[in-house]
Amino acid sequence: MNKIWIIIQREYITRVKRRAFVITTLLAPLGFFMLIFSSFLISTYSQSRTDVAIVDETGLFKDVPIPDAEDHTVYFHKIDQPYEQALKQLPKEKDADAKFQAIVYIPRNFNIDNPGEVQIAYRYMQRPGTSKHDFINSRFTKVIQQMRMKKMNVSNEDMEKIRRDVKLNFESLDNSKESKGYTDAATVAGLIMGFAIYISLFFYGTMIMKGVMEEKTNRIVEVLTSSVKPFQLLMGKIIGIGGVGLTQFILWILLTTAVHFIAIPLFGAHAVANTNLQGANNSIDPDSFQAVWQNLGSLPVFEMMCLCPLYFLGGFLLYGSMFAAIGAAMGEDSDQQSLMIPVTAPIIISIIIAINVLNNPDSNLGFWGSIIPFTSPVVMCALIPFRPVWWQIALSLTFLAAGFVLTTWLAARIYRVGILMYGKKVTLKEMGRWIFAKD
Repeated sequence: MNKIWIIIQREYITRVKRRAFVITTLLAPLGFFMLIFSSFLISTYSQSRTDVAIVDETGLFKDVPIPDAEDHTVYFHKIDQPYEQALKQLPKEKDADAKFQAIVYIPRNFNIDNPGEVQIAYRYMQRPGTSKHDFINSRFTKVIQQMRMKKMNVSNEDMEKIRRDVKLNFESLDNSKESKGYTDAATVAGLIMGFAIYISLFFYGTMIMKGVMEEKTNRIVEVLTSSVKPFQLLMGKIIGIGGVGLTQFILWILLTTAVHFIAIPLFGAHAVANTNLQGANNSIDPDSFQAVWQNLGSLPVFEMMCLCPLYFLGGFLLYGSMFAAIGAAMGEDSDQQSLMIPVTAPIIISIIIAINVLNNPDSNLGFWGSIIPFTSPVVMCALIPFRPVWWQIALSLTFLAAGFVLTTWLAARIYRVGILMYGKKVTLKEMGRWIFAKD
C-alpha cells in the first residue's frame, strides 16, 4: 500500500505542478466567459438592417399595418411603383448602398384564402439568412390571418383574444421547490454537468493511456516493475491522475460559477437571453429566461456539488483502468483505433442517452441509464438537478463501485501482460486470453 501511495503522490504532484494544468484550469471558465461575451457581441453587431419594399398589386394590404422587426433588423416600406421599376432600384451588388435591399411582390391575382396557388414573392440581392427568412415569412402569415378574420367580420378586439398566447403554469405536486421555470433551469444545469463529465472522461482517460504508452515506449516501465507490482503501478497511476482530474473538475465548477455570476450582471439577463440563440427567429423570451435564472437558486446545488465530483471520480476510475489497459496492450499507434472502440463507445452512448433523458427525466431510459455503471456517470449527473429519489442514487453508486472493481480487475489482468510486451500487434481476442491466463 505504501508503494501505491508513493506512485499516487508522484502522478498527482508532477501533473498539478505543470504549466499545462494551470492553463487548462483557467481556460475553461475563461472560455465560458468568452462564449457569453462573444455571443453578446455577435448578436449585437452581426445583424445588418434590411429595408424591404412592398409592391402590392392587389391593394389588399394598403390599409393593413405590417410591423417592422422588434430587433430593428427588418423594415417594411409600402411603395406605389410598378414591380419592374422597383426591381431596377435594387442594388446591383450585394454590399452596395441602396434605398431598398429586397422587394416583397404581391401579384394581382393573389388570393388570401388560397395563398399557395399564386405565391407572394421575395426578391433580393443580399441573402436574408435563416432568421430574417423565417421572420418575414411569419410576419406575412400573421398579417394574412388577420385579413382573413377581418373578412369574416371578426373585430380587432376578438382578433387579439384569438391570437393571445396561452402559457401553462408547470409546477410539481410532490416538490414545492419546482416552480415556474424550474424544469428549464434543471435542463440547462443537467446538460452542462453531463457534458462536463463526458469531456472529462475522454480527456483524462486519454491522459492515462498516453502516459502508460510513453512509459512503455521509453522502457521506463521495466525499471518500475522491478520495484513494484504491475497492479500497484496501475492503481497508483489511475488514482493519481484521477485526483488531478477531480481537483481540476472542482476548480472548474467553482470558477465557472463565479464567472456566471459576473457575466449576468455585466451584460444583463435580457441581453444574454437574446444572444445568438435566436436561430430561426426563435429568440428566448426574456421573461422565461428571467424565470430560469431565478430558479437556479432552487436547484439542489449542494447535491450537485457533492455528487457530480463523486460520479466523475467513479466514472474516471472505471474508464481510467480500461484506458490504462489499452495503453499497456498497444504496440503501435495504429492499434489505437481498433482497441479504443469498446471503451469510447459506451461514453458516446451515455451522452446520447443524457440528451434524450433531459426531455423526459422520469423515463425508463433515464432510470436504467443512471444505474448501468458504464453510462451512470454522465446520465446521473444530468439527472441530479431533477432530484432523483435517494435509493436510485444509492443503487447507482453501488453499481458504479462494483463496475470499477470489475473493470480494474480486468484491466490489471491485461496490464500485467501487455505492459512488458513489445513489437507485437495485439487484438481484442488476444487481450481476452490474457484475462483468463494463469498467473
